[in-house]
Amino acid sequence: MVKLFLTLLSTTAMQGAWAQKAPAPKEITLNQKSVAELVLKQGPKTMEVNLKYQQFRLEPVKTLSAYDWQLLVETGFEYDKTVGLLSNSNQAADVKYERYKTTASLKKPFTTGTVLGLELSRLSQKAEAEGITSNPPIPEQTADLAGLTLEQSLLGNFFGVADRGVVNAAELNYQANNIARANELEEVVLEAIRQFWNTYVSQENFKEAVNSRDRYKKLVDAVKRKTSLGYSNPGDLPQVQAEFETREQKVKTASTDYLANLENLLTLLALEPGTEIKFEVPKDIPAVPKLVEKKVEDLRSIRSQKLKVEAAQESLDAAQSLSYPTLNFVGKVYTSGADESAENSYSELASGTHPKYYAGLKFAYNFGSDIQNETVINRKLTKDLEQTRLTRELSEAQNSEAQAQRKVQAAYAIALSTEKQKGFREKASQELNRSYNQGRTDISVLITAMNNFFDSEVQYSRAVGDYAIALNEWAAARDELIPDDSASSEYNK
Repeated sequence: MVKLFLTLLSTTAMQGAWAQKAPAPKEITLNQKSVAELVLKQGPKTMEVNLKYQQFRLEPVKTLSAYDWQLLVETGFEYDKTVGLLSNSNQAADVKYERYKTTASLKKPFTTGTVLGLELSRLSQKAEAEGITSNPPIPEQTADLAGLTLEQSLLGNFFGVADRGVVNAAELNYQANNIARANELEEVVLEAIRQFWNTYVSQENFKEAVNSRDRYKKLVDAVKRKTSLGYSNPGDLPQVQAEFETREQKVKTASTDYLANLENLLTLLALEPGTEIKFEVPKDIPAVPKLVEKKVEDLRSIRSQKLKVEAAQESLDAAQSLSYPTLNFVGKVYTSGADESAENSYSELASGTHPKYYAGLKFAYNFGSDIQNETVINRKLTKDLEQTRLTRELSEAQNSEAQAQRKVQAAYAIALSTEKQKGFREKASQELNRSYNQGRTDISVLITAMNNFFDSEVQYSRAVGDYAIALNEWAAARDELIPDDSASSEYNK
């Protein structure tokens, strides 16, 4: 690997200066498994996916927040010397009241369409009268009040049908997004594996370009010797020298492509720039694995879409329930106490000797815009849309798995064929090289053979990479590249 980088530098002087100033690059060995683990652990795209889907956690919590406990406490002081319509206006003008008010209420809505409430209040009043002898006000008084309230939906949102529909829809959509997140992570891993193989292939192409240039350098030297001895044909040396320049150009192009792929791979894996990578790849081409049939209904994309259909149905049920007028049962029970002493007022409250009861119905109906009916239509369209998507995705998932399998089989056959082709090209190049040295072959035939040999080496590396990528794409189509438990563990870190 170090030799490859040194080849890219222009002069040995620059190489020496670079080696003295720059620290030794870090080194890491990568294979398909380590690439998948690294991109899931620290890849920036993995972090983006996880952060994006963590934002969806708010929606179900936001929906449930409508059923939080609601505590309200208010306390304060009131000074009152207002004039009232009393029989004795002088009394009204000469009485001032100081009141301390405290109220507290606790309310809890439930998804059964029920709202329970508890109310407590205390009013303490102090009165001062100036110059009043007849019917003076009581100096101090305390009044306590406690009550329980109940409100139950009977028609619109019948016993919480709409409430439960909204809550269930939010939870189902969250579950669907969670499953979809695993699929996005799988795409990130697949992209990293593709980049791994593309980088490896570009490295091999760079090596082969250097080897090809070296072979042409030897051929140029051999032709020069033959030319000096008068054994070469006219035009042999210029042809070989021209091809040598072509190989020089190939080295530059291959090096640029390799470094670009290497930098992209380091970025995907969040590795430090300049890290030296050693590729650990199988030496032999593995055979196509035999896998058990995968039920399309078990795929994550299908399970996610099914949850979206269920969520849309829940939203439709909620909208239909809310389209009716509101009719609620209301019940209230209160007990109170009042006395000059706060203790006696509370005792009277607790005794329940002054109860108050209320039972009734509350009716409400909004009309004019027809928003209820349009909401139902909208929710039904959404449900039909999600159902249509499910039908389409079922067919696409079946096609994708079959196409991925065929692609693997074709890539395997191509890899084996290019391996044989490379051997034949190499043998032809060697034989024609010997024939040329014996003066029995034209230089153009040898050049063609050598170029074909180089091309076959490049094609072989590409075919091996394409086969490995096809295998991973097949695994991704079957949701086997990233198991559900692996995706969940990375998400919960």
